[in-house]
Amino acid sequence: MRSWETETFMRTLILACAALTLTLGQVSAGALCNKDGAVVTMSDGTVLYLGVGCDAAMKGGGTGFWFNAASFLAVHIDGKAYRVTDEVDCLPFCRSPL
Repeated sequence: MRSWETETFMRTLILACAALTLTLGQVSAGALCNKDGAVVTMSDGTVLYLGVGCDAAMKGGGTGFWFNAASFLAVHIDGKAYRVTDEVDCLPFCRSPL
């Protein structure tokens, strides 16, 4: 490789690694984003599915809604409340329906 080709390759590689690091750093370890919203695993093993339309569901059954509170996401599913304190940047802002 010529020196300018090597330099261009290294710049491209560094930019690609930086972009990947930023993308991975935006979501907490307990949340995985997808095209429909996010899958959040709570510390007790409870798995919540939070949709981009402010809808919520729980692994094993149950549906409800979620919304942004002061410093967490409030999730209500079949009369039970859950508090997601990790940042989940891939979800939109949802107002409380209460």
